[in-house]
Amino acid sequence: MKKFYRPEIDGLRAIAVIGVILYHAELVYSGSQILSGGFLGVDIFFVISGYLITLIIYNEYKEEKYFSYKKFYIRRIRRLVPALVAMICISTILAYFVLLPNQYLTYLNSIVSSIFFTSNFFFHFEGQAYGQNILSANPLLHTWSLAIEEQFYLLYPIFFIFIIRYFRKNYKLIIVIGILSSIIIATKLGISHVSFNFYMLPSRIWELLSGAIVALIYKDNKIKIELFYEKILSIAGLILIILSFFYFDDVNKHPSYLTIIPVLGCCLLLICHNQNNYANKFLSFSILKKLGLISYSLYLWHHPILSFGKISGFTGLDNEILLNKIFLIAISIILAILSYNTIEKKFRKKNNISLKKNFIFFSAIICFIIVISFNTKNHQKKNFPAIVSDLYNQTWFETKQYFKPCFQRKQFFCSFNKKQENTIFLIGDSIMASMQQVVKIISLSNNLNFIPMTNAGCDFFNVNLKKKKNIFYNNKIYDFRKKKINSKKNATIILHINYKNDYFDNEDVIKNFRNDINKYLKTGYKIIFIYPIPQLNNNISDVLSKKLLIDDHEFNTTMNIKDNFINIEYQKFMNESMNVRNLLNSFKQKNIYRIYPEGFFCNTELLDKCIGHNDKEIYFIDSSHLSSQGASLIGKDLKKIIQNLYKNR
Repeated sequence: MKKFYRPEIDGLRAIAVIGVILYHAELVYSGSQILSGGFLGVDIFFVISGYLITLIIYNEYKEEKYFSYKKFYIRRIRRLVPALVAMICISTILAYFVLLPNQYLTYLNSIVSSIFFTSNFFFHFEGQAYGQNILSANPLLHTWSLAIEEQFYLLYPIFFIFIIRYFRKNYKLIIVIGILSSIIIATKLGISHVSFNFYMLPSRIWELLSGAIVALIYKDNKIKIELFYEKILSIAGLILIILSFFYFDDVNKHPSYLTIIPVLGCCLLLICHNQNNYANKFLSFSILKKLGLISYSLYLWHHPILSFGKISGFTGLDNEILLNKIFLIAISIILAILSYNTIEKKFRKKNNISLKKNFIFFSAIICFIIVISFNTKNHQKKNFPAIVSDLYNQTWFETKQYFKPCFQRKQFFCSFNKKQENTIFLIGDSIMASMQQVVKIISLSNNLNFIPMTNAGCDFFNVNLKKKKNIFYNNKIYDFRKKKINSKKNATIILHINYKNDYFDNEDVIKNFRNDINKYLKTGYKIIFIYPIPQLNNNISDVLSKKLLIDDHEFNTTMNIKDNFINIEYQKFMNESMNVRNLLNSFKQKNIYRIYPEGFFCNTELLDKCIGHNDKEIYFIDSSHLSSQGASLIGKDLKKIIQNLYKNR
């Protein structure tokens, strides 16, 4: 590494990690998040990694006419694993005391995948959408990017040595083809498979290969750039990165062709290696170099520290306590410095600790973490009152098939008990997705095929108000749903309309909705309308966890007083949902069945109120999504209807 050390690369690492930290810190100014595109710092890390790894492999192979895969992988393990394991050890202790039972269980499940660099698969299949709440309640979510890099390190040396050995004249062209292919894959998958696109190597490999192609250009030294043009290009590269950090704000649009902007900026900085250009002088400032040196440890520590701060309420559930966030960032930097000096530097040097001792030591620690963690699962749960057992339990991700949540599928829908012709379809947004598990149990217990078709932000039929036509992000997704429904004749369709979505006030939306419902009724389908489900003004999990974690002395006394139940006015709810009710009431045909959720949540414990919980159970996970108990209440009526429909089969 020292043969081609460039101080400005450490400065570039510093810029990348600053972007990521400020993004996760959720700093807000005038109602807008500062560095809303800071998540692109990870993409910068990928480019740098591709650049450096290619130089390491290329140098060793060209100089020694041989490449040792064993030595390469040992170096990678020494570089990445010790600091990672140290972070997980400390985080696990904090998790035991800070996380609520469901959060702690998810955290424990993420430990193994983080240690063995498969956490991108874990979080994808768990439905953990990166950027959904920006700073995740899972302290180890950030390890997805380490998994991407390690998977690249596992495959890339074999691929690279193969192409430079057998395609001597065209190996750069092969890498360029790989870059273009991966960009196309990312852009296509970003439309229909957002989570897979974000977390998986095929959509990311072009960023690492972009660094690789720059490294090869640098080593060949065939492109000579005059200092004047280097100054312009390097400044342009830095500007592209900074602008991306400030102006991109939707993590779901990346990686894609849009991500070319920060990646190109990074490549320009890497290809302009003259130490006298302005950008390199700036990136070589002492403070940036030092921050870049500890950037790996800083990346490791900042996310769990900020995550625990948010969960515990230290940085405020409303994200307004700036000084506390700055304090936690400072703690992260201190821990990163300690980690770099006492762990990273020590374990990188092979003469300090032998490979055998390394293996035995870390194997023992990893086994210890896993065994102790899972043995504390039940004990940790006993530290909390029963009412918190379902807090933050994302019920909309519970129902899975082939390891992947059924929620958010656009084309390849889950199908349970598919050999049965009699089919139940569940259609709606994430509110209906929180009922999937209950409907699945009801369907299977009646020997019915169950196909959930739930998607965030979408009800039965959605409309682009500008184009005046049916779409679900695009017409294909809408067509996929209809094609699947049409393939199951005489099926039962359960649907719910979110009364908070104002597009159902539009006449074109209502017209399309009526046409589709009437068509299915005429062709023998049965329709179960689930009428509007109350939506609260407060997040149940946030409020109750704050009472428990911050105001613990008040928790047991206030939770038993009905006046403290989180609630909304019954009449206000009825007024706000009137348009949807009138629409559903207007269908008078036979084969329509109706469920009224207000009977379970309104005028029960409190007169003229709709409540989100009682003193023992929560009905909602947040302000709108049902808990397992809330879904079960609606499921009682649903079960009766379905049993009645299919009793004479």
